Amino acid sequence: MEADRHQNQPGAGSQPPAGLVSVCIVARNEADKLEPCHQSITWAAEILRIEMESTDGTAALAAAYGARIIRRAPYPIVEPLRNELAALAHGEWILALDPDERVTPGLARALQQAARRPEIDAVMIPFTNYDLGYPPTPAIHRYESHLRMYRRTAVSWPSIPNTQPVVAAERKYVIPSDDQLVMIHDRNRNLPEVVDRVMRYAPLQGQSMQAEGQVFTARALLGAMAQVVDKQFLVGRPWEDGVPGLFRAGILTAFKFYVWVGFWQAAGGKRTEADDRVVRRWGSVFYGLARLVRLGLRVYARLERAGAA
Repeated sequence: MEADRHQNQPGAGSQPPAGLVSVCIVARNEADKLEPCHQSITWAAEILRIEMESTDGTAALAAAYGARIIRRAPYPIVEPLRNELAALAHGEWILALDPDERVTPGLARALQQAARRPEIDAVMIPFTNYDLGYPPTPAIHRYESHLRMYRRTAVSWPSIPNTQPVVAAERKYVIPSDDQLVMIHDRNRNLPEVVDRVMRYAPLQGQSMQAEGQVFTARALLGAMAQVVDKQFLVGRPWEDGVPGLFRAGILTAFKFYVWVGFWQAAGGKRTEADDRVVRRWGSVFYGLARLVRLGLRVYARLERAGAA
């Protein structure tokens, strides 16, 4: 990595200034998202950004807001780069931020207050995830809690995709679920962004499952998908947000499905008789349920027509 601005780097045994927050951003070709992000963090002690050969003015925009630019070769996902960037920071606290995220004013005040608390090492932040331009109503998406601010000398970031550091509950502060205290996340603005996220993350997340020693089975696949369907289509109450809510639930469910495709391929992509038996058994169950639902819909339609007559 190469830093555009050379500053004294914190040594391995140095004590960073108490209470100072360093915002760390990884971005490549995201100038259309970056300005609102930077406008929301002008309160930070410093801003560091990894630049990965952008061609759309991303680096110039970040530099205009006073960010320290660190250049490196492109990498498809952000998690392995967070520790690289945090190691160059001067603040006691790291706020790991993505270009499509922005800190609300209330959250900014809450984070600065949390950074002055010696009894905690990490802060759980409620995220409001916008998908296709619409904010969610159900709390599961409106206040999705993520560990994103942490004490640099006490916490390191795992390299596994879509995972967060493990910190003892008594050393974490959970910011309340309040619209004034959220991180706004423009997660999927359009279909190309959905596809890009799937292409970058799903294969690597599947490979990480294989590397962790997990064993692929059809039973495990169906169990995992049942859980995500329950979370997104029942607990998540997508109908409360109309068509955008249904699309959100479908996108998040499909992402999990593609992760399991990547896992299956990483495990060798083999078709087995044991898996086939599980799929056939549950396929028969689902087919029977589908026929019952279809019959119910037909009866309902006839009753509606009779009532109209």
